Amino acid sequence: MMTATATDKQESLFSYGHLRGHFLHSDMGKGLLHIDQFVRPEHVEALRAQLLAEREIFTTSPNTALQPQLSPLGRQCLWELQSGIMLRVLENITGLHHLLPDTHCRASTLLLPPATHSGLSEWRDASTGLHAALVVVIALVDGSAVLCTRADTLASVAVGEGALQVAYWQHGATRTGAPA
Repeated sequence: MMTATATDKQESLFSYGHLRGHFLHSDMGKGLLHIDQFVRPEHVEALRAQLLAEREIFTTSPNTALQPQLSPLGRQCLWELQSGIMLRVLENITGLHHLLPDTHCRASTLLLPPATHSGLSEWRDASTGLHAALVVVIALVDGSAVLCTRADTLASVAVGEGALQVAYWQHGATRTGAPA
């Protein structure tokens, strides 16, 4: 018997209503916000298994040429994280404006042990001139997420048993504690 996935039913992987209802205009003054149930609970296990199965693609940067090889669930995950709906929700939560998705996954990656903490080596992409304005770290174990707007808070986020780190860009953004 086959089990249904989010893609089979066209269900979203992420809890947009929960995010809008509980975190609209959150205080990001310290550059960090923890969100339980960022991934809908019924999809956490399947998403974790699929991300781990496709680790070679999700740990390659940039991975644009490899993205067509992703499973339907892997493609849906990237599509939703890069969608206009997600961008607007994240903008409403953080107060940031004009976020751009990391479609080439230059700063978005799967973090697996022995990595212990998340982070970006550079908050500015020299090839595009864009600056990372927001990094979302999604825990594979429970689907919770941490939203970070500062390098020092991002470095403090533990990845535990693994996490998907997703970056969002802005033109000319500057972040406290970020390398120039």
